[in-house]
Amino acid sequence: MGRLNEYHVKEICNWKYADEYSVYNYPKWGMVISQNWAISIESKRENEFVAIINELDNLCGYIRFIKKDDCILVGIGLNPLLCGQGLGNNIMDLLKEECKNRYGNQKISLEVRSFNKRAIKCYKKAGFKITDTYSKDTYIGYDEFLRTDFYI
Repeated sequence: MGRLNEYHVKEICNWKYADEYSVYNYPKWGMVISQNWAISIESKRENEFVAIINELDNLCGYIRFIKKDDCILVGIGLNPLLCGQGLGNNIMDLLKEECKNRYGNQKISLEVRSFNKRAIKCYKKAGFKITDTYSKDTYIGYDEFLRTDFYI
């Protein structure tokens, strides 16, 4: 794991997920900047994001940690070329370890679109429990989400 820098974010903006997973595609870098997405703001990247880097120094993904009143809300992004290759267990272990190092024993919450069975299976395998279902507005419109929680 390491620092998520601007070069990494520009790379993330070029990741392209296929089919229904295309809802996870970022817009072009210029739009991310003009709309002040948190990932484009250096201070937010330094405080909330970590890069998942492999032994060849390639960006594999990232994790975002947002401290809320009752939990640490976490977001995960994985290079689409690496999806479905069995990396979920390792990423979830990294996530839990980093969250514990940063925040101690806190509840970790992940939200995931309800269609994303692959991620839901991964989260359940890592010990997360579904605690809520809700709709919310995203930059591409409303969608249904599940909230999953884990207690360290």
